[in-house]
Amino acid sequence: MTDNYDVVVIGGGLSGFAAATEAVDKNLKTLLVEKGRTTGGTGNYVEGVFAVQSKMQKQAGIDITPESILQAELDYSHYEANGLIWKKYIEHSAENIEWLEKHGVKFKDVVNMGTGFSTWHLFEGYGDKAIHDGLEPYIKSKGVEIKTLTRAEGLTTTSSGSFQLNLINVTDNSTRTISAKDVILATGGYLNNPELMANAHKYNPQKIVAVNSGKSTGDGLQMAWSVGARKFFTGMTMNFGGQIYDKTNQVPAYELSDWNLGSAVCDEPVLWINENGDRFVNEYDCVTNWANEGNSMLRQDRVFAIFDQKTIDDFTEKSFPLDLHPFYELPNYPNLKKEIKIALDKKLSFITVSDFIADLAEKISAPNLVESINKYNKMAATELDTDFGKPAKYLLPITQGPFYALEMEVGAFTTGDGLKVNVNNEVIDNDGHEIKHLYAIGSDGSGVIYGDTYGVEVSGTHAGYCIYSARNAVDNIVKA
Repeated sequence: MTDNYDVVVIGGGLSGFAAATEAVDKNLKTLLVEKGRTTGGTGNYVEGVFAVQSKMQKQAGIDITPESILQAELDYSHYEANGLIWKKYIEHSAENIEWLEKHGVKFKDVVNMGTGFSTWHLFEGYGDKAIHDGLEPYIKSKGVEIKTLTRAEGLTTTSSGSFQLNLINVTDNSTRTISAKDVILATGGYLNNPELMANAHKYNPQKIVAVNSGKSTGDGLQMAWSVGARKFFTGMTMNFGGQIYDKTNQVPAYELSDWNLGSAVCDEPVLWINENGDRFVNEYDCVTNWANEGNSMLRQDRVFAIFDQKTIDDFTEKSFPLDLHPFYELPNYPNLKKEIKIALDKKLSFITVSDFIADLAEKISAPNLVESINKYNKMAATELDTDFGKPAKYLLPITQGPFYALEMEVGAFTTGDGLKVNVNNEVIDNDGHEIKHLYAIGSDGSGVIYGDTYGVEVSGTHAGYCIYSARNAVDNIVKA
């Protein structure tokens, strides 16, 4: 006998739990399916969500108009983003904060990223607590069925217009067939699928290091394509800039993200050079905008941050120049020297050291490094960056050995394309028509709000879209 549901949500991350929460509030018989052992996925690491004109912003004296955000996003995407969808998303954004609070989610602050808008409503305890202390307990208390270690496959339509799915237990491969009037895809995109990344990304995906849950393999996209959905790629990965990465696999990328060394290399505007040893960008403009950082790095074949010992000493024992509040509270990196020693002792792949710059250049095969450092030091002495205009306070000279080259890849959190959806979050087919009763939300359905780059200056928009698109899909299921 086939089990029947009003709604099946595939994917137990932030958007999936938001959809299940809205569905149970609308009295829909709901099943939430998650292929992993634990719930939350990449949503566990989300810092916060976007909103405009929220109560929190008003209390903080933050005055941002919806029109300014819409224009900023259209400009940033070169008008590739869907203005109708953005307009609707913005209009509901403040309401989504109150909705989250109503369902047990707690917030601690509203901030901006770098030089951008103050739209980022930070969770207490990241998305982990928002999901596991808020949304998940709520839907469990309302009787929603949650199936973990369960893979959804074989999406097909029935003669009555509903869907059938096979649910496969990943432990014993037992199969259960279910039917649902509506299916919501919330599987988190395809960042962890090398084949899809290789075919979809316009740059070099081998330089992109996934720092996420590891489960985003494009399951929802492939299910939708199997029933006629359009393949819709813009090449958008949510790059968050530099990422030190150990190719010897002794220390995983997510762990290195928490190292003081990772922040010193990727978050402070120190000297960067490419594979030839040439400086190629204003490092300050990059570290204050993750998207700029990631895009500029992907245009190079290799990227290194260059440090001398004095900078290492100052960053460890005194302070670093760019204030990283509220995401990092200390003025210095107390563990920096210790982590450098660990990296050198373990011979981690990203670190190279020498007492002489010429020797360092030879070790990393960067022939122009000596010339670049000499020029950089002269600019530091005159406090004027005649190449790219970096502010003088960040022109830290490279003079005291030993000298370090830290290679950076590009860290990424999620993808933002693969399917096209309409204003109701219904999946669109190759003829431009909606596929009835099939919805894509979160990363699976976010391609319509981007060009090829995530708009960091309006912070929290992807996570906020996870909430908005989930609620929007369910609300339209009820109206249909």
